[in-house]
Amino acid sequence: GPAFETAKAGPVKTLSDSETEENKMKQYKVAIIGNGMICNAAHIPAYQAMGDKVRIVAVADIREEAARETAERHGIPKYYVDPYKMLEEEKPDIISVCTPNAYHKEYTLAGFRAGCHVVCEKPMCVSIKELNECFNFAETQNCFLMEAHKTVFTPLNQRIFNIICSGEIGEIKSVDARYATRLKEKISEWHYNQPGAGCMFDIGVYPICYANRMSNSVISKVSRFNDEALIEYENGCVAHIATSWDVDMDNIAYIYGTKGHIVCKNFWKSTEAMVNGNKVTSIQKSDFTGEIEHACACIENGMIEV
Repeated sequence: GPAFETAKAGPVKTLSDSETEENKMKQYKVAIIGNGMICNAAHIPAYQAMGDKVRIVAVADIREEAARETAERHGIPKYYVDPYKMLEEEKPDIISVCTPNAYHKEYTLAGFRAGCHVVCEKPMCVSIKELNECFNFAETQNCFLMEAHKTVFTPLNQRIFNIICSGEIGEIKSVDARYATRLKEKISEWHYNQPGAGCMFDIGVYPICYANRMSNSVISKVSRFNDEALIEYENGCVAHIATSWDVDMDNIAYIYGTKGHIVCKNFWKSTEAMVNGNKVTSIQKSDFTGEIEHACACIENGMIEV
């Protein structure tokens, strides 16, 4: 799946100083497609925390009740049952795609056609073919595209990454990350029966993302065994990731280097870790705000492609 693979990337493209200053003065219009849990619990509060930098102008969901309730709950002026009509009428600068995984590509491309920058929920696509298609079209349209994956952007994980880059624990040799949760009640049908369904696409992406970031290298080989995998990187690091909906695991990550190690429970959202036996902490408003702040900062500074 795309979580294990590396999409095409190009050089950083930036705007001129005058264009960047103009962007910083601008209030960005935001619209959100897909009005389920992640829209309401993560994207909307994160955008609203940006203050006057952004304004959510509308939400859209093919389920009218979901769209209406979301708009009413958060004081958003308009809601739509047709996302394409919303894009045409509202002309947002940025959209968040929060639909089931199988529809991420469709609405990401629709956003680009409408001239929007796109923040797409994880996993961004269900295949490497789709992923490269999205990035290629983003480049053609001169639009920003980013996967909304909070694991990379929490204050603690940014601090851990900086510790790794400083050489404090030496050369990274191994990462072991696990995230499992028992399903105690029925969840959405799309979790099982559509492209991009299954535990690996739903929560397995968290340990994959964590390992990819903390290894600080490019994937060279993946060996998958149902809901576990070994990921080998070009720098020699090897990661073991595991996930499950029907067994209990310690939800924890270990990073082993030649000079020490890091241990972090609930690594995708935590504010505390142990580095060589010493506690490291961070403060965060929410484990979701970092991803939206980063996307908006990139757009504001004209960093369209990275």
